[in-house]
Formats: sequence, C-alpha cells, structure tokens
Amino acid sequence: MIRLGEVLVLTPSDGTPAQSGGDHLVQADRGSRKGQFYRVRTGAVKTHTTPATDRSTEFHLLSPEKVGPLPDVDVLGVHFIKILPDRHDAFERFVRDTLHPAVANLRPDLRLLYYKAVQGAEAPGYILLFALTKESRDKYWPGGTDSDALRAAFAPVHAHTTELITYLVPDSALTDEKFAAAIFESREWTDLVLVPPRSR
Repeated sequence: MIRLGEVLVLTPSDGTPAQSGGDHLVQADRGSRKGQFYRVRTGAVKTHTTPATDRSTEFHLLSPEKVGPLPDVDVLGVHFIKILPDRHDAFERFVRDTLHPAVANLRPDLRLLYYKAVQGAEAPGYILLFALTKESRDKYWPGGTDSDALRAAFAPVHAHTTELITYLVPDSALTDEKFAAAIFESREWTDLVLVPPRSR
C-alpha cells in the first residue's frame, strides 16, 4: 500500500522496480495514460525539495488541515484539473473552505484530495486525487461504470458543482449529468495502480 502524504511526487518510469523503499511503482490501467508506468513518492512538505528528475512533478496537498489523516491506497485516480489562469487563488480558497470539508472524507473508502503542482513537468497545475483501494474502486466503479453506491456518495456534494465549474477551463471537466461525479471528474485522467512486488 502507499501511505499518502502532503507531498506527492510522480515520475514517469520505464517500469523497472523502485530502487528505494520510499518509491512505489504504479501503472496506469485506465484513462488517457493507460499502460504508462510511474514512480510515486509521498511524504511531508520540506523546504528546498527537488524532484528526482526533470520529468518528475511535485504536488502539495491543498489545505491539509481540512482533510484529516491521510489514507493508505493502492489506486490513485488522478484527474488533471485545468483552472482558469486568473482564478487560481480563488480556487484554492474554495478548496479550503468548501471542497475539502465536503469531499476529503466523502466515504471512508472514497476520498477526494486536491493537490497543486509546485514544480516539475506538470507545474503549474492541479490534480484531484481519488484516493482508493482496488476493492473500493470495484465497489464504486464496477467494470469502469458508475454504481448506485457512487451516486449515493456524490448526491450530497453535487450542489458544489455549480460554483466549481466557474473555476474550470471550459470543456476540461466531464459535465454529462449521467455521471455521478460529473464536474469533479476531468476529461484528462488516469488510474495509477500499485504494481505488486511479486509481479515486478
């Protein structure tokens, strides 16, 4: 399992096993980056951190005081959120005051966490991380489709999508209301699944 931290570093990989105990090898099995490997490193915020390579991106959790203890996961549902250039500060306040209190602990096995790219290949930018296990992903998205459990989870927070969409670059979010997590989900996304040590 991967213990999430306030810092998340993603580095494209050729699929070779991680060299240090702090790195985890993951592979995208769904979404726009399917088949690609990454190394994931998590931890606490430090002053003067540098990504492992210039292909790495270091993300910092927004408003960590609003999310509670971070979970252990083996699926990182990464949605690349595109925010309008003049709305970054307002978006981060919205995450702090509204979104993280509502979705960071949506369900014990379904948490939505907003991270900001502070340096590296994806910076500047934001991701929404669906923090999952394989079991919870199968529960909420069996076979890749929305379940009734997912619809029930998102029903109470749907009201926040009216404001959320005002921060997003037009056409960057999944807006079709038939999807339970519409507006929260981005059109550019991928699921990164932990590669078990025995299959490396």
